[in-house]
This record gives sequence, C-alpha cells and structure tokens, in this order.
Amino acid sequence: MILLTVRDLGHRLVRFVVVVVLAAVVFALLFVMTGLVEQFNREPYDTTAAIGGSAWVLAEGVTGPFTASSSLPSRAIDALDAEVKAPVVAARSSLGHDGSNEEIVVIGHLPDTLGQPPISDGRAVTGPGEIALDSSLGIDVGEQVLVAGAPFDVVGLSDDTTILAGILLAFMSLDDAQRLVFRSPDVVSGFLVEGAVGDLPDGTELIRADDVAADTLKPLDGAISSIELVRALLWIVAGIIVGSVVYLSALERQRDFAVLKAVGVSNRTLLASVALQAVLIAALAVTIAAVVQMFVTPVFPLRVRVPDRAFWQLPLLAVIMALLAALAGMRRVVRSDPALAFAAGA
Repeated sequence: MILLTVRDLGHRLVRFVVVVVLAAVVFALLFVMTGLVEQFNREPYDTTAAIGGSAWVLAEGVTGPFTASSSLPSRAIDALDAEVKAPVVAARSSLGHDGSNEEIVVIGHLPDTLGQPPISDGRAVTGPGEIALDSSLGIDVGEQVLVAGAPFDVVGLSDDTTILAGILLAFMSLDDAQRLVFRSPDVVSGFLVEGAVGDLPDGTELIRADDVAADTLKPLDGAISSIELVRALLWIVAGIIVGSVVYLSALERQRDFAVLKAVGVSNRTLLASVALQAVLIAALAVTIAAVVQMFVTPVFPLRVRVPDRAFWQLPLLAVIMALLAALAGMRRVVRSDPALAFAAGA
C-alpha cells in the first residue's frame, strides 16, 4: 500500500508539489488566524493581571475602566473597606513620538502599589514627569514622549500591557495622570483592591478583574467572529485543494485500480492507499506551514500569539479534513470494475 502510494505521488510529482505548496499557504494563514484569536482573548486578562488587584471599585453603572469613563472623589477611599486598596486613574489619551501619534490608555498609580506593572527593562515610575510604556511600541528607555502635549521621560518598559487589539497602556504617577485627565488632584477613576473587601463608598460598585477583562473583550466580538468565519472558510479551501487532487488522482488511476482488483487486491487496501495520499499531502503542507508562520507572525501588523496547542490541533484537524476530503476519491475506488482491466488489455 505504501509503495503503491509513493509510486503514484512520484509519477505526479509536479502536481503533488503544487498542491502541497497551496495547502501550506492556507494552513499558514490558519496558524496566523488562530494566533490572532488567541491574542485577542488573552490580551485583556494579561493586562489586568499586570496592573494588579483582584477587583476594581468604579462609579456605579460603569461596566469597566477601559470601555467607559469613571470618576470618583479621591477621598472616597477612606470609606472603602479592603485589605489592600489604591487609587487609580484610567483614561484614553494620545502619545506623540518622532512626529507620530498613538492612541494609548493612561494608567496613573502610586509607586510600589497596585497599578504598577512588572518592568522588563529600566525601572518603575517613581515621580512626576516619568512614564513606563509597553515594549511593543518600540520606544527605548531614556527617550522622551509627549502625552496629551506634556513631555515625559521613558524610564521603564512593560510586557503584555495592551488592550483592544493593541492599544498600549502608559503608566505614570497618579499626580501626573490626575493633572492630565481631570485637571484636579481630588478626582480619580476608581480604586484597585486586593484581598477581602467589606463596605464600599456610596455610588460605587465592585467589579472583579476577570469581569473587567471580559468587558474589554466585548468591543472585539465582531472582529473575533469575523476571524472565526475566515478560519472556517480557510478550512473549506484546504479541503477543496486536497480533495480535488485526490479525486483527480483516483480518476486517472481507474485502470490501475481495476487491474489491482482483478489480481485480488482488496478494496480496503486500495482505499487505504487513497487515504494515505491525502494524509501525506495534508501532513506535509501543515508541517511547512508551521515553519512559514514563524516568519510571518513577527511582521504581521497585529500581534499574533500562536498557542502551543495549535501545533498538534492543526495537524490533527488537517488529517481529519484530508480524510473527509478524500471520500469522493474513495468512492471512485469502490466503484472500479475489475472487468475494466481486461477491457483495457483487449
């Protein structure tokens, strides 16, 4: 069976190579789409974890700090009963650097408390005029940026601190954030808390960090659904590519199948040969795609985070898809009449 399959593929080598390359392109796109969905789903949870706190205390009626505006008096923290609590400012703003402008979310926090992210390069913000940015922006420690027109020195870089498909978070001192956003030291967006929480200030509600992350995902529902639709279409395209070449091969091998049946080869063996051909095409294509995506994902406009599970799920699904796509070709094998061998010989 294996020798029969290898001989047939060798006889149609050019077609085999073309089909594998085409399928590999489709599977590479599937890797990228899978990585995009993974990034969209993990992004808000990574970001809320980096900010810290098990929950946010926000103005009543606000669903989350990144999808709505919240403002509370700073003194309301005195009425908040929590093991660990810290005021925080969270608001949209703009960041200018080298003539370009980026939309960002400003996070104002006190030093060495909730709201301060882990720093991968440089140091955390400790005073006015300092800022820590997400490393994906490509700005180095020591450079200067403008936030809402005000100059800030970049003192540190953080990782995995973006929301809404790549909007960066910029961390600064609470005083600076209050001055930029509220023009007053008496107003904050809310409070971050950790541990047991008792009484809340009037007009506020407690929102768990996971609920904040889930709320941040809602504006991306349409984008994620669109990507999922594209993924489904790509699987259909891959199935058509593999299925068509296997079906054409089965048509061209009708006489071979008839001869083999005439000499006693079972349908099961012939079907296994056709199935093996489809699996080899899919397996080789998805292996090439796994290598290709390593060069595509770093240059993709959005961050692509291909999960480890994709490297066994995609090959497994590719094999299943190949077997399903080969069904039409297998039906041709079953219908092959051994009498055709004698008719062709005559």
